[in-house]
Amino acid sequence: MKILGLSFGRVMGNCDILTKEALFGAKEAIPEAEIKFINTVKLKIGRCIGCGACSTALEKGKDNQCVIKDDFQALEAEVREADVLIVAAPVYVLQPVGQFKDFVDRFSCRHDVSAIHWVLDKRRSGEMPGNADDFPLERLKRRTVAYISVGGATTSHWVSMGCASMPLFGFPPLMIQTGNMDASATGPMGNPVLNEPFMKQAHDLGKHAAVSYTLPDEEITWYGPEGTCPACHQNLLLVNGTTTVECPICGIEGKLSIVDEKLIVDFPKEQIARSRNTFQGLREHTTEIQGFGAQAVPKIMAAGDFDALKEKLEKYKNFEETIKSR
Repeated sequence: MKILGLSFGRVMGNCDILTKEALFGAKEAIPEAEIKFINTVKLKIGRCIGCGACSTALEKGKDNQCVIKDDFQALEAEVREADVLIVAAPVYVLQPVGQFKDFVDRFSCRHDVSAIHWVLDKRRSGEMPGNADDFPLERLKRRTVAYISVGGATTSHWVSMGCASMPLFGFPPLMIQTGNMDASATGPMGNPVLNEPFMKQAHDLGKHAAVSYTLPDEEITWYGPEGTCPACHQNLLLVNGTTTVECPICGIEGKLSIVDEKLIVDFPKEQIARSRNTFQGLREHTTEIQGFGAQAVPKIMAAGDFDALKEKLEKYKNFEETIKSR
């Protein structure tokens, strides 16, 4: 078993310390495990530019490599080798630091399990070029992951999107999220090592993630606050003026009620089954994306006058000249 700890915080900062403590817990649980720790702060990981080269390559029978060459490839390779991951990121303004999101954006489009299977199925049927057996299938392997959101605050008020945003990393490759830790009180502590119960929480989080990998999916339990949503265990809800509410992280709907001043949300089984951390939930999005062409191309073809379309776009292409003339 390979266990990887990723810290997106300062070297020897709170993210590093809590990630390493979680790795100590993982090693205690699985002594024979291979442990690796990486701090990403000095890595050059550019943002996704939306070029579509990875998706286009996949549909042409090739591997969907990212065309931007920087430190992303090396970090991606480490994640692909791992069986268990502990990921920590600092929160400066409500959400995890930007480098974490840049990595997620570039990682997710290359490891979307539904999109990959959609293409591989078409390769097998002959609808698309390429040999399905040539694709690096370790990209689809089973992994467990636990998250640590680190913020210097006395409450979760200014770090409220930390634990909620971090699972976006594991959704596309269908990593099994085993728990999270909202380390929002690290500021008042001075240093997390001064708080023994706090460090034990990180230790046990890592231990639980490692042990969970050895269990069947149906036996894996959640480590951390249960939360309102049964899929991602967060307490965020989207409301629309009715009693039907949605988890903005998982995308599932439930019915809200209040009993003895306690808010209760009932999420039906069929909704939980289409959460964004399930194959069914991912496949909904794959179908949606693949349907864009079927909708857009006929509209463009129906317009017929491509010279008129080109003319409409001209003022946007030559914006600087156009705006000066007005």
